[in-house]
Amino acid sequence: TGGVLGMKPTGDGRCESVAGYLADRMSDMKELEKDDVPSYDVQDLLPLIDSSDMGPDTWIRIAGEIEKQYVQYDGFVVVTGTDTMAYCASALSFMLQNLERPVVLTGSIIPWDMAWNDARRNLAVSLIFATIRDLFEVCIFF
Repeated sequence: TGGVLGMKPTGDGRCESVAGYLADRMSDMKELEKDDVPSYDVQDLLPLIDSSDMGPDTWIRIAGEIEKQYVQYDGFVVVTGTDTMAYCASALSFMLQNLERPVVLTGSIIPWDMAWNDARRNLAVSLIFATIRDLFEVCIFF
C-alpha cells in the first residue's frame, strides 16, 4: 500500500506513489541476490493510496490477496506506511486465521534517496522472516 518505503522521491522533498517503483528499487538491491535471501515477487495493490487513507476496505483487500495466493508462497511481506502499520497488522491477524506461513508487515521512516535509510534493511530482513518455517502469524518488522 505504500508508505515511505514504497514511494518515489519527487526531487522537491516530497514523495509520490508510483506503481512499479518498489520492484525497480528491489531489483537494484545487491543484498537481495545473496543465497540466504529468498526469491520474491512484487505486487502493487492498485490503486496505490496514501497509507493514512488505509482502513477496513484496504485491510480486506490485503487479506483477500494473501488468501488468493496463499498456497503459491512460503510467506508474505506487506509494505505499508508506519502510521497505520499496527492497525493493519491487528486487522490482518483477525482476518487470517490458522496461518501456516508468516505475514510480515514492514515500512520505513527514511526515503530511499537518503544516503542512509532504513528501507533497505527493513525490506531485506522482512523477506528473510517471511520464510521462517515456524513463524505462523502476522508480525511487524520495523
